[in-house]
Amino acid sequence: MSNFRLIKLGLPATKGFWLGLFVSTLQGISAVALLATSAWLISRAAEMPPVLYLQLAVVGVRGFALGRAFFRYVERLLLHDAAFKQLAHLRPRVFAALIPFSPAGFGSIRSGEMLSRVTSDVDELQFLPLRVISPLIQSALVTALSVIGLALLVPNAAAVLGLACLLAFFVAVPISGVFSRRADVQNASQRASLSVETLKLFESLDELRAFGWAGNQIESISAAETAMARSAKVSAWSLGLQQSGFALLSVLATAFSAYFAADAFAAGQIAGVWVAVVTLLPLAVFDVLQVVQPVASAWQRYLVSAGRVHEVLEAKIPDHLRVSNDDVILPDFESLKLKGASFGYGEAPVVADLYLELHAGEVLTLTGASGSGKSTIALALSGFLAIDSGSYCYNSVEVSKSGANALRNKIGYLQQHPTIFAGDVAANLKVAKPDASDQEMIDVLRRVKLWSMLESRAGLSTDLGELGRALSGGEVARLALARALLVDFDVLIFDEPTANLDYENGQSLMKELLALAKSRSHRAVVVISHDPDVVALADRVQKIG
Repeated sequence: MSNFRLIKLGLPATKGFWLGLFVSTLQGISAVALLATSAWLISRAAEMPPVLYLQLAVVGVRGFALGRAFFRYVERLLLHDAAFKQLAHLRPRVFAALIPFSPAGFGSIRSGEMLSRVTSDVDELQFLPLRVISPLIQSALVTALSVIGLALLVPNAAAVLGLACLLAFFVAVPISGVFSRRADVQNASQRASLSVETLKLFESLDELRAFGWAGNQIESISAAETAMARSAKVSAWSLGLQQSGFALLSVLATAFSAYFAADAFAAGQIAGVWVAVVTLLPLAVFDVLQVVQPVASAWQRYLVSAGRVHEVLEAKIPDHLRVSNDDVILPDFESLKLKGASFGYGEAPVVADLYLELHAGEVLTLTGASGSGKSTIALALSGFLAIDSGSYCYNSVEVSKSGANALRNKIGYLQQHPTIFAGDVAANLKVAKPDASDQEMIDVLRRVKLWSMLESRAGLSTDLGELGRALSGGEVARLALARALLVDFDVLIFDEPTANLDYENGQSLMKELLALAKSRSHRAVVVISHDPDVVALADRVQKIG
């Protein structure tokens, strides 16, 4: 993979970005010109000439001081705006690339790892224009102009300054990068590891507490943080080494410039007021060059994050996820049939030679040992997995001819652990139906017996907290059902709906779920469960495996 392709991910294409680079250069020039003009003004004022002779320099000092601040503000405004616009364009691309893989295609990539890729790694890409391109262009142009200007006064001093700047660019910065490269490369994976362990703690906190494992998980988080701290320490040491090199080069350039300025003055080549300007100019240039110091580390972190994002964008959709998405509207559900169907997640099928039938108005329970493929069947029925062999018919029509999107509009899959998004009740319901009115949402919440509880809080504006912490396990299941009822699926598939509830609440919830699910004609229900009491509520039971 070429670095050019990775650079394109974070390189803004807006005119504002290029204007920001120009303004950044003006800011650096203003900083150098401010010190040079100030040095000339102080030296000339010491000779006590008529004040009129100093007015132009006074105006220059004021102008460059205001310009430095103004250009700095405009630079940040333009460059940050360009970087954020680039992220706003990139992030939907990343999510769009992930859609075909959800929920069955992430393979060995854990949810925390994927979360890190779509958040931290994408966010890291904004630093290409801000911490790599802009500092390099600003410092290179300002250095070149300063050396050219100094050469007009004292060529020897200009040569020393140019050499010192070249050593800073091509020796101090690369050496720092060599020392920090391994730590910077490790940082992205360590950040992902920390995200995985933290997410595991939040998602399974109740279970971890119940079995006394919360302490072990907290230790895992601490270990991940310690690893990140070690990497940060190495990066800090390398940056400190680079800063020392810059400081040494700055002092040497200043000392030699002072020597050559004094020699030029003694030879009558320059006036005395220019000695201070020539002497202090290297300090101003190296002050601008400070922005280059984090470039090596920022560039390496960018390459790692860009590579991880690029993997997501260029990931090939496996054959088992290649389902047709033709725009077809299916009629009301009557039946579905799997005949000799085999499917899975790759080479060997998880489910082989399966025969299954479901008819309108029927409640079918799938039961069997863990790992027998029940959830895989749910994914295939919902259109998230392609059938490798055999046939899958909806109302006697092959699903391959109608497309997965049409099937997903008819069949709703409610996972064992429904996703509750941070936000309020309305936002969580509108995930299912973005144009739902308040009355529609209230009606469906009443049907699942959640509205009385929510009405006593803040109604549709009730904040559900991170991962739905404001709701109990049963309430989470009811909210997930409310979303499904809002879409009005013909077939509802429940995956272990009572797994996290006690017996009494589980039975009560299951009876209500089935009553609501069957409240509309032509609707059928598939329940995946190990619970014999849940199985007893079904019209028909099919054992898997």
